[in-house]
Amino acid sequence: MNKLTNCKTCGAEIAASAKVCPSCGAKQKKPVYLRPWFYILLFFAVGLIGTALSEPDSTTSDSGVSSESKTPSSAASVSSSSELSPFEGDCGITASAEIGPNIINLPEISMEITNTTDKDISAIQFYIVPYDVYGDKVTGFYSQEKLSTDTTLSAGSSNTISWQLLEQSTYDVDLYIYSVYFSDGTEWGNRKASKSTILKEGVPVEVTVNS
Repeated sequence: MNKLTNCKTCGAEIAASAKVCPSCGAKQKKPVYLRPWFYILLFFAVGLIGTALSEPDSTTSDSGVSSESKTPSSAASVSSSSELSPFEGDCGITASAEIGPNIINLPEISMEITNTTDKDISAIQFYIVPYDVYGDKVTGFYSQEKLSTDTTLSAGSSNTISWQLLEQSTYDVDLYIYSVYFSDGTEWGNRKASKSTILKEGVPVEVTVNS
């Protein structure tokens, strides 16, 4: 026995399998849920929803912490970039120097150094830029750039130290303090600093030419 239904146009009772209404001639379309493409679309939709639900949230970890919170914040970056330079603050000594020929006619730097801190100083390093009598930089084979002393300088005390230079044409120097190493293991400056850093950050020492 054929199932009956009503025409969607005129309402007349017709067979459910009828493609055309015998009363008004209107075509009878199958409901959407009875069409093959409906089930194909439904299958793909269910698959997409299942995939989306199985993916972890990109902004939240298993512990409930946002992934963004695990990366350094802009404030932390600013804090890191604004850390104090090793050359910040007082270097801990005052110094004055003079340069002139010694008894064998080689240039010699004599420097008076005072420890202005309450800690003993174990070592000090200096950087020099030598010049000849015409004001040109000395670049000879025996030209020196770094001087140092590891004579302990007690807190508040002074000492005079001399260095003989090997390049005889040296007449004057620019002199910089770039590392002061204290007995407690702390350091002002950086004993491994590059030349450009020393010239920019080092503490200049006044040098008098004694010709």
